[in-house]
Amino acid sequence: MKQVKYLKHSLVIAAALGLSGCSIFGDEELSYKELQPFNASVQPSVQWDAGAGDGIGEFFSRLNPTVVGDHVVVADRQGMIMAFNRANGNRVWERDLQAQYAAQGEGWLDGAESLRISGGLVSYGDNVVLGTENGDVIMLNGVDGSVLWHTNIKAEVVSDPALDANHVVITASNGKVVGLNAETGEERWSMVTDVPALSLRGTGAPTLASGGAIFGTANGKLTVAVLDNGQQVWEARLAIPKGATELQRLVDVDAAPISRGELIYNIAYNGQLAAVEMRTGRVVWQREYSSFQNLDMYGQTIYATDADDRVYAINVDGGIERWVNADFEGRELTAPVYYNGSIVVGDSFGYLHFIDAASGETEGRLEVGSDVYVAPVVADNELYIQTRDGTLLAVRTN
Repeated sequence: MKQVKYLKHSLVIAAALGLSGCSIFGDEELSYKELQPFNASVQPSVQWDAGAGDGIGEFFSRLNPTVVGDHVVVADRQGMIMAFNRANGNRVWERDLQAQYAAQGEGWLDGAESLRISGGLVSYGDNVVLGTENGDVIMLNGVDGSVLWHTNIKAEVVSDPALDANHVVITASNGKVVGLNAETGEERWSMVTDVPALSLRGTGAPTLASGGAIFGTANGKLTVAVLDNGQQVWEARLAIPKGATELQRLVDVDAAPISRGELIYNIAYNGQLAAVEMRTGRVVWQREYSSFQNLDMYGQTIYATDADDRVYAINVDGGIERWVNADFEGRELTAPVYYNGSIVVGDSFGYLHFIDAASGETEGRLEVGSDVYVAPVVADNELYIQTRDGTLLAVRTN
C-alpha cells in the first residue's frame, strides 16, 4: 500500500490521527531495498561534526539548520538553539529558548516543558525564524543569538515559515495561514484553508514571490495570497481525492512551491506535479507523481523524491521525465538537493546517497550514524546535515 510509506518520522499517518509511537497497520515491518555495490566516482567526507542538542527524538519534525554568514545555526526540539563556525565547527553562541519561553511544570522539580520546535529554521539576512507545535514564532539575530521578537499564533507550526525583509508567513496544521510584520512580529492578516478529516502530518511551507505568499493546502490545492493583506488571488487544484476510504483520499500539498519566472512548480500527495502560471493560476502542464517532500530545481530540471522513495529528474518544459533512480525504495528518503553535479538524499538508516544529476546513477555514499530525517542544506561548497539524534555534520566531496 503506497500510503504506508508516510509512516516515516514517528509514524506520520498515526500522528495525523493523534497517535504517537504505534502503527495503525500492526507490527509488520516495512520492506526496503538493501544497499547494493556501485562504481563510486564521488567521495564524500565529514569535515567536522558537532553536538547540536538533543535532536528530535522519535517525533515528526522538519527542523533543519540554516546558514547565516559564517555561521550555521541549528536547534533541537526541546528549545536549545546554537550557532557554529562554518569553517571549523566551533560553537559561537547558544541560547536556551526552552527556559525562556516554554511552559513551566507544576512541581518545583519539574522544570520547563519542551518548547517543541518543529518549524524552521529559516533565515533572511541576519535574521532567523522558527516555529513550535505550541504556536510560538520566534525571530532571532543569527549573528549573536539575541531574540528580536516572540509571538504566538495559537496554532501548531510544523513547517518552515517564509520571510523577507518585511514579511513572515506561516502555514499551520489547522489550515490557518498567518502574515506577520517581520520587524515586530505583529499579526498583519490571517486566513483559513479547509483541512479534511484526515491529512498527512505536516504542512507545506510557503514561498514568497512577486508580492504573493504561495502555499499548498491539505485539500490538494495550490493557493496565492497577496503578501500585504492576505487576500486570496487564485487557487489551482493539484490533486482530486479518490478512493473509498479517508486514507486513500489523502491529497495534501506538503511541498514548498518553487517560483521560477512566470511559473510556479509544486507537487501533491496522490496527485500531480504541475507547472502553474503565477498571474492566473492556470495549469500549464501536469504529470502524475505523488510526493510530500520538497522539490529542488537546477537549470532546466526538477528533482523529486516520490512517496515510494524513488528519485526523479524531470524537465521543466512539459514535465518530461529524464531519469528515475529506484535504488532506495522503502528507505525513507529525504527531499533531494542539488550539490556539485550530484543529487543528494538522506535516509532513515543513517546514509547520504549521491546520485549523478545527469544520468541518475548512484555515484557516492556516506554513512553518518543516525537517521537523516530532513534534506541537507547546501551552502557554497558544503552540505550541512542534521540527524535525528542531534548531530550536525559538515560534508564535502572530492
